[in-house]
Amino acid sequence: MDKCNRNKILYILIVLVFLGVFWGWYRLKEITTADMTLNKTALSETETVESTDNNEKMMVHITGAVTNPGVVALNQGARLVEAIELVGGLTESADVNSLNLARKLQDEEKIHVPVVGETAITVSESSKININSASREELKSLPGVGDVIAQGIIDYREKNGGFAQLEELKNVTRIGDKIYEGLLESITL
Repeated sequence: MDKCNRNKILYILIVLVFLGVFWGWYRLKEITTADMTLNKTALSETETVESTDNNEKMMVHITGAVTNPGVVALNQGARLVEAIELVGGLTESADVNSLNLARKLQDEEKIHVPVVGETAITVSESSKININSASREELKSLPGVGDVIAQGIIDYREKNGGFAQLEELKNVTRIGDKIYEGLLESITL
């Protein structure tokens, strides 16, 4: 072989080696980026599971026209529909129109799901109005509470982060001992 052909072959080999090194570097970069993306995804999923596990739980008692009445554990802020799913759902005789499936539940609440035609029996804790979460209209349904006092309750809980004890209700403008005593049977935290 002449010297010119050897040099051509040598140049071609050098170019091929550089192309191979470049291609290997490029593939390694792609694989590393993909692994980092997978690791970030796995980490965020783990954090989501851990944060869900760390959420404070509440217990709610469901009775009446449900498949498996009983006590269920839910995350704070859960809705009635979630609790009903956990007890196996509603029976065919359940009066769905009497329920607000979207309402948020409170810890230690008892909910009775009536059958169609059943008269509502509401002397349970769940019939009491939660002064930490009630709307203005719900507060106005309390004895002796009108627009001004309802707004005062809302303003107080927003300013102070809610009521820790029922007695704090006396700190709201226009709520004295007499109104407070009239509210005790109708309110809860």
